Amino acid sequence: MLQQFLSFDKLIGTKLIKILYFLGLIALALSGIMGIFKGFGMMRFSFTGGLGAIVAALIVTVLGFFFWRFMCEIYMLFFRMSDDLRDIKNHQLGNAPNDIDV
Repeated sequence: MLQQFLSFDKLIGTKLIKILYFLGLIALALSGIMGIFKGFGMMRFSFTGGLGAIVAALIVTVLGFFFWRFMCEIYMLFFRMSDDLRDIKNHQLGNAPNDIDV
């Protein structure tokens, strides 16, 4: 296992991206909740300003979810392209395909 980790023959990026994706979702949700609470706090001084801050926090959080998903998909695409290119290379060289699921 240590040899596989040090040889870079099998990429661990896809597993890390999945972990980072869920950590990013948690961070986005927490920042959205904080923005909503700040909007409620702002309502003491200006109702419309607080309401605008709540709506803005919701919109930014939803857009952040989509953007974060898109960025993680781009990184996953790079790793899958690498796996596909490795399979093509092994097929051309006559080696056995790498059937290890990432």
